[in-house]
Parts: sequence; structure tokens; C-alpha cells
Amino acid sequence: MAPDKSVIVVGAGPVGLLTGLRLAKAKIPTTILEMLPQIENSPRAAVYHPVAVQELDRAGVLADCREIGLSSTKIAFRKLNGDIIAAMERQPTPEEPYENLILGQHELAEVIMKHFKECETSRVLFEHKVIAIQQEETEAIVEVETKDGKIQMQAAYVVGADGGRSTVRRLAGVEWEGFTWDVQIVATNVVYPFERFGYTTGNQIVHPDHFAVIALLNRAGLWRVSYAEKTGLSDEELRKRLCDKYEALFPGPRPLEYHLKMFSPYLLHQKCASSFRIGRILLAGDAAHLCNPFGGLGLTGGLLDAGALGDALVAVLKQGINEDILNRYAQVRRDVFKKVIDPASQGNLLRLWKADPETVGDTDPFFRILREADPTAREKVRGLGELRVDILQGDV
Repeated sequence: MAPDKSVIVVGAGPVGLLTGLRLAKAKIPTTILEMLPQIENSPRAAVYHPVAVQELDRAGVLADCREIGLSSTKIAFRKLNGDIIAAMERQPTPEEPYENLILGQHELAEVIMKHFKECETSRVLFEHKVIAIQQEETEAIVEVETKDGKIQMQAAYVVGADGGRSTVRRLAGVEWEGFTWDVQIVATNVVYPFERFGYTTGNQIVHPDHFAVIALLNRAGLWRVSYAEKTGLSDEELRKRLCDKYEALFPGPRPLEYHLKMFSPYLLHQKCASSFRIGRILLAGDAAHLCNPFGGLGLTGGLLDAGALGDALVAVLKQGINEDILNRYAQVRRDVFKKVIDPASQGNLLRLWKADPETVGDTDPFFRILREADPTAREKVRGLGELRVDILQGDV
């Protein structure tokens, strides 16, 4: 097929791969470009809300994800000593048949890539760095730097799914609006028997200095422990402080015995692109918006972007629908971030960081709902159905 019927996706993370898979399954020639030599495996997202799990099902990858992933049935909000402040059950229901899925971000990407490669109209090119994009009337021309030199590629549209430091967003001249928190997170993967001390698959610690997430990652007993740290510290300084952080956070007898697998500090951002569409360039996932990870809304929102953008591009390239549908994608998904994901994720972080753990169970409306509300009200808290919008239905 001609370039004016093809798509280039930049970024081989879950959002780029899921977008590419949706397109390739519709027999749209799709090339995914990734500047790294392989899928990145640093500890990042690992928990996906039911609305995102539904997108994985629509793409036909959910069965494989479930084979290697886990289901998170209960999230407990705890004091530093482990006492439970409030808890939230997450069981599938007839109205919402999908679970809360636990799966490392890199494992999710590998599952999606396997399915993508099985499509006849797909290819993934690693060590291909985008350095320029030129937009023409009927196509976009992408200049790519490879280990063998520079090449040019053409496509009808370019999808930027290349993360928070998106090259595509920068080349498109899109403003990056928002702020960076004055606290950072250290994400670690560690083997430790939290389950012996009553910890559920998902746990969040409320504390001004040691707020954290402690979540089971796999059946082998690997846990994600992401904890708060000061900004302005070097990696070496952060590593020296890790033992003291674990001393404060881990239950059980001393001396602690654990096996640290991965260590990755990163800053927390609340940022959004001024537009998700610039002509033939479209943004999705972290390239379009960033939020702190508390509450698991970042990649969940990105996977919903991928589903919506896949729908829109298939409609334009295969069904002859006017490309104004791409403007609807850009507006609706940006609105979801600004009106739902951004404020909710900020609230999740502040609830753990700024609240008094001794009184927050009574003073915080979210915790009061979890403790006192009827099942219908609790269902609204856990569902997050408003994150998903059918791009092909309704008026903008």
C-alpha cells in the first residue's frame, strides 16, 4: 500500500505497541520506530484498571497477559506501622467484567509486540531515532537516524508515543504545560515476604516522609516498593538511603533480609501537551500527558489513548470517515486527562503525602466512602468508567 495509507508510530512502549497493533490488525501498514536497542525494562507501571484491561481485550492480547500477570483484588491504605486505614475491594462484576491487572510494563510491551509482529502489515525497527518530521499535504516525511546512517520514511500519519521526553512532541512544536512536584519517587523491585505479615496485593502507605506503594508483581514473590524521597540527591546518595527507607517501611523481624532486584529514581510530573494533534502528527500516552503514579492512572490513561486513537485512525484510513475524527480524539482524550486523570492523580498523591495518617480515615471523603458508603457508591469509586470515551460515538 502507498505511504498515504500507512502509519509510523514512534515509541515501542505499551501505548505505541497497542496503537500499532490495532492498526496492523486492520491491515494498515504500520511501522514502529524505537531509539533503544530493545524494550525498556526499568521498573515503571505495573497495575492497570479494568477500563484499561478492556482495551487489552479489544486488542486480543488479554489472554496472554492473564497467563503471566496477576489480579489485584484488594488495595489497603495503611499507616507506617501497617495498620489499615481503609481498603478497597476490586472484584469483577457483571457490569464491569474486568479485573485490576498486575503486569510489569515491559512484560506488557513484550506481549503486545508478539501479537504485533504476527500481523502481515507490521514491523518494529529498534535503534531508529527520529530526528526530523516534515508535513506535506498528503503525507508526513520522517527523517530517522540509524546505526547505518540517516534514512527517510513516509506515512499518512505519525503517532508520537515516545514518552515524557517525546522527540515527536518537541519536533511538532507543542507546548508542555504543567509542573514538577518537589518530591521524587524511588521505584524498586524487591523479593520480600510481605504476604506473611498480612499485606494484600496492593498497599499504599500514608506518611509525610515515607509515603509509598507496596504491590505484588508476580507469583515468584517479587514486589514493587516505590517510596518518597527528597529531590536533588544523586543516585549514589539515594542508594545509601535505601536501607533506612526499607527499615521504615517493611514489616517483620530485624535484621531485614531481602533481595533487591531493580532500583530506579524518577521525578513526578503533572504535565499535558497543549494539543494532541498537529496536522498529521498525533500524540498519545506519556508523550501527551504525564501524572504521578499514585492510583495507577498514567499508563491506564495511555492505553485508553491507544484504543481511541486506533479507532480514529482505522476509521479514517479504512472506512473513509472524515479526518475530523482525529480532532475529536485530540480534544476528548485531552479533556479526560485535564478533567479526570490530572485532578484525581494529584488527589491520590496528596492523600498519601500531606494527610495526617491518624485522622485521614475520618477526614478524607474518599476514605469515608470506602468505609461507609453503600455498594453502589463504592462501585463508582472503583470503576473509573469515565476514563474511557467511545471516539466514534456522539458529538464533540
